Amino acid sequence: MILFVIIVGYGNRHRWYQLPLVPITAAFGGVACAFIGSKIASSRVAAVTLSILLAGSFTLLAYVFVQPLYEPSAAQLRDAGLELNRITAPDALIVAADTGDPTIFYYAERKGWHFLERDAIYAGNSSDSQQAIADLEQLRRRGATHLVFTANTFWWLDYYPEFAQHLAESAELIEATPEFRIYKLATVTR
Repeated sequence: MILFVIIVGYGNRHRWYQLPLVPITAAFGGVACAFIGSKIASSRVAAVTLSILLAGSFTLLAYVFVQPLYEPSAAQLRDAGLELNRITAPDALIVAADTGDPTIFYYAERKGWHFLERDAIYAGNSSDSQQAIADLEQLRRRGATHLVFTANTFWWLDYYPEFAQHLAESAELIEATPEFRIYKLATVTR
């Protein structure tokens, strides 16, 4: 199993590659508990105390390691979508810098595009400011009315300074929170 984790999992250090070790570790842990139990079987108080400590440590470790899995990963997307639903017209077309997660569109109850977009599919991050500007302008010509960034994509505004400048000149920031920023795009005359 160790060779599997080290050789096959090399470069792919996801925790799932370590799952085959769980039953083996549990077996060794059970043997260790049986061994310790046989050594302290003469003292009932010690056995009860160690059992409580063991169960308590399992409970504490389970809470510490599982608790982050229950934090809502898309809360900022949900909140941005609900705000877009509240402040935009029903026919508004949204551009969402959301790393391809459709949660914003679901809660906004609006149509739109992920940013960057190619053939209606999320196309990843921009290679430079010019590509981001070109994509935004293409979507604006197609009718996009609002652009939204979430906390996970705020870095775009720092990493692509020319894009941020273009956005400041061609859009109005209408809502800003620590979770999201919503811009109203200037309309394009056709």
